[in-house]
Formats: sequence, structure tokens, C-alpha cells
Amino acid sequence: MEAATDHVRALARRVVDAALALGPLRAALLAGSGARGDADFYSDVDLLLYVDELPPEGRLEELREAVGGELPMEIAPWLVQFYVDGVAVQVGYRTVERIDAELDTALVRLEEVIGSPNQKMLSGFLEGVALHGDELIAAWRERVAAYPDALQRASIEHHWRFFPLWFYAPALERRDAELWRLDMLLEGAFNLLGVLAALNRVYYARFELKRLHALAAKLTLAPPDLADRLEALFRLPPREAAEELGRLVEETRDLVVAELPDLELPLRPPPGITIQPWSL
Repeated sequence: MEAATDHVRALARRVVDAALALGPLRAALLAGSGARGDADFYSDVDLLLYVDELPPEGRLEELREAVGGELPMEIAPWLVQFYVDGVAVQVGYRTVERIDAELDTALVRLEEVIGSPNQKMLSGFLEGVALHGDELIAAWRERVAAYPDALQRASIEHHWRFFPLWFYAPALERRDAELWRLDMLLEGAFNLLGVLAALNRVYYARFELKRLHALAAKLTLAPPDLADRLEALFRLPPREAAEELGRLVEETRDLVVAELPDLELPLRPPPGITIQPWSL
């Protein structure tokens, strides 16, 4: 909603102005729905302030008071949330040195990023709006935009984990295992997204995954009607859901093999084969 986005961005600029009045900033980045332009009247302000040296203790409290924030809550030692006219504001300070190190870890050494919520941080740089320090944000964004080949392959292999519901579906129908079946179905859906996001060099984090259709729209290489088919899995009867999951997995494997033919993507047992009852 345009009005909600405008309000979130205006409030973020107000917080940045107050922060600049309290001390120097190298950059400020608005992330989340306010940056993407799809904020609604439940959205909050996700704001990161970048500095050469962390400010003295109590600076976040000073910042809250400067903008008239209420109901403060510490989310992390460097991050707080408070409300301004009913809108939640999450704001924190990070050093430029720390961000550079985190980008090295994520994009060079690939530590703590494969299958990690840290990929949400990386997508935040690409989607975010610079409210101060445009050149520094642009340099970080350029680094993040170069999605590494090694991360693509490692992420695909990490997410290629599918319990073969298509094989066990007849047996599960006879057993009291509905919660576990749904858990395996959900795990399969999230892993499919992880594989396809890596194939398309899109940063992906299962953590707080929202706006499924917007994510699917970014995936040029994907099974047709991906988002709708994933959501439909949980409305189908159990055996039909298992078969559809198997089809999605096979279609995804074909797409990956076409791009990365040397990757090994086992499916044991493959879709189309089901467990058979034994008899005495």
C-alpha cells in the first residue's frame, strides 16, 4: 500500500535525522517492506545505522527519546524496538568493520550462510533503501549482488533433502502420523524453495519467510505455477499431496541438472514408486 510505505519511509528518515543529531553515521539502511514498497498498516520500520565506532551506552535510549518512542524492548544488545505513533521501530547500530567481516564470511568463506537466516541479511542489502551514506551502501550492494558460484552449488546440495512421502503414502494413510506427515510435507516445500532460490542466485532464508508469490516471481528457473502448487499441497488429500510433491521435486531436479549437470541429486526411492504391503 503506497500510503503505508510512504509513512514507514518518512518515519525512518525522521529516526535517521535524530541519529545524525546525536552523532556521526557512515550510512543508514531501511530494510523490509518499507524498502521494498509493499508495506501495509502492520509493517514496522527496520533500520540499521552504520558507524565507525559503536556509540556510548545509552545512545539507543537517547534516540528513542528524541523521536518520542514508547514501550522500549531490547531485541539484542545492539538492537531495540519501540513504538512511534503506533508504528514499531526496530533500530540498531553496527560498525562498518563488522559488516565487512560478515560479508567476507558470507561471500568468500561461505561460513554461517548456507541454509542460514543470514541470507536474509544479504537480501536486505539488495532490497534496502539507503537513507544516508549512499556510496558505502552501493559498495556493499555490489558485493552482495555477485552471488558466488560456490554458494549456489553448496546451497543446492544443502537443501536437496526430501523425505519420500510419495513412497510411504499408502502406509501413512493407515497410521496415526498426520502431524509428522505435514511436517515432512512442509520441510519438502521449504527445501524446494531453497534449491530453486540457489539455482536462480536469489538469497533465501526460511526464517520468517513471507510473500511467497513475490519470491516465486523472482525465480526464472522454476516449475510452472510454483507458489500456487506449493500452497495447494496442504489442501490435497494425503496421497495426492505426496504425488504432487514428487512431481515438483522431479521437475526441480530436471531444471538443476540442465544448469549443473555434474551435481549429484539422489532420490531414493524415486517418485512413482510406492511401498507395497507384505503378507503372511
